[in-house]
Amino acid sequence: MIFGGIDLTPYLLVTKVTRPIVPKVRLDETEVPGMDGSHIRATGLEPVEIAVDCNIVGGSLDEVAEARAVLASALSGGEKALVLDDAPERYMLARYRGGAEQGRNAHMPNLTLGFYCADPAAYGQRRSEQVSASQRAVAAGGNYRAYPTVTCRPPAGSSWTFTNVSTGRFVRVEASFTGAQTVVLDMRAERCTVNGADWPVTVASDFFSLDGVQQIKTSGGTATLEWEERWL
Repeated sequence: MIFGGIDLTPYLLVTKVTRPIVPKVRLDETEVPGMDGSHIRATGLEPVEIAVDCNIVGGSLDEVAEARAVLASALSGGEKALVLDDAPERYMLARYRGGAEQGRNAHMPNLTLGFYCADPAAYGQRRSEQVSASQRAVAAGGNYRAYPTVTCRPPAGSSWTFTNVSTGRFVRVEASFTGAQTVVLDMRAERCTVNGADWPVTVASDFFSLDGVQQIKTSGGTATLEWEERWL
């Protein structure tokens, strides 16, 4: 197990990891006049809780005390990347909940570490693709939607548009482009910058995610998309 970039394998022997197969779906119910029951729609995913059963590794009381001190330091603080042995190529953003108490075995005490993941989808491989005015199929990877960061130097003109042809959603930026400016779209934060300064997008713009394989294009110039795969 790795937490916050620190490999805890020398100090912990993990025996069991308990977590949901998939995160619980957050449902919204709306009463519809004249209809039996109600209309249900998914509005997102619930946070995930992970329980890690393990033993502190130590051949003596002093070694157990030393390992406990290392663990206390590594587990403290805020949200960090959690890598578990059953999925070493992915990580969750997790916060250690605290409160774990060690068992009575003095030389290899057992304990259960609880982690809270407000972001319920794991992060996987980093990906990068380039698209231009000729639409191109872009595979998001993973099995959950991912939000890319898009960087482009638009050609001269009064506007530049980045479009998901598959869904019809787009982001349009209006400015006096000369071919020297750099536009960056942060799809997750729904933020646009031109040469590092915050810049508005048009009212009709709709920041979007990547999901599965979708056709993407620009109105001009070559855009670089960068993101991390997301996994449930």
